[in-house]
Amino acid sequence: MSDPHYIVRNYHPDDRDRLIQFASEVEKLGEACSCTSFQELGESLGLPNHFPEDNLFIAEIAGKIIGYMDVMPELNIRRAVFSCMVHPEHKRDLPKSLIERALNHAKELRLRVSHVNIPQETGWAKRFFSKMGFSVVRRFLELRLDLCKAHLPNLSKNTFPLRPLRKGEEEKLTQIQNRSFINTWGFSPNTSEDIIYRISLPHCSLEDIILTFEVDQPTGYCWTKINLGEDKVDNGGEGRIYMLGVDPDYRGKGVGMQVLVAGLSRLKGKGMRIVQLTVDSENKAALALYRSIGFEVWKSSLWYEKKLG
Repeated sequence: MSDPHYIVRNYHPDDRDRLIQFASEVEKLGEACSCTSFQELGESLGLPNHFPEDNLFIAEIAGKIIGYMDVMPELNIRRAVFSCMVHPEHKRDLPKSLIERALNHAKELRLRVSHVNIPQETGWAKRFFSKMGFSVVRRFLELRLDLCKAHLPNLSKNTFPLRPLRKGEEEKLTQIQNRSFINTWGFSPNTSEDIIYRISLPHCSLEDIILTFEVDQPTGYCWTKINLGEDKVDNGGEGRIYMLGVDPDYRGKGVGMQVLVAGLSRLKGKGMRIVQLTVDSENKAALALYRSIGFEVWKSSLWYEKKLG
């Protein structure tokens, strides 16, 4: 089904609840254009320096939302990350209009490259972006662990002290995060404002972020989250290893295993049974770490890229 009478317009704050509800409904249908969940969409709307009124475009018919395109500018690396969702009834023509709008906006911002992350199984979305000049540059894996079956190693003799993040240490977390992911594909350095915002979100807390230290210098961290709005599995909920990083100077010393086990224990203590995480398929060291605990590949996604001139 297609309808030529839709309009594409800029986002307005009054759209927030309807937009998140729309994203939740399409996510349940399993045909999202990109890998952004409705939870991530809601969180991104308040990010510092995002300005959705300028960077997010909504498609609607007679006041009913049928799709959206979010352009996340990362000015420090001159990249735009696209997040797109279209109701399956309108996937024939609408994606082209939204992609064109996003590309024009990214060019106006003088960005040099655009990326979009698409579920491996969503063939029609991959075809649309390919027709628009995008090509595959990376494959990411979604891993899954059943904590009831996991055999977590006993790390009672930790090499480095472990503790949760404390209020006022947001800048330390920013520094260890940026050091951990320096030169990593697709990583845009964070600011302490970004960190403070994400910690302040509902269902997030300082205790969900666990760090290792040498004296007062962080050597690694594990940031855990709860998946909201997901269908619950039997006898438990779903959590996520949101980010895990190790300072380059401390790799090969067991820091990654320390913070991973601490993060999984945190999620298990909160009643989670299933834990998910996302990893670059080319990050062999991280894959080996996760598989040693029992994580298995659940699904995958493809990053598409288009140069902007």
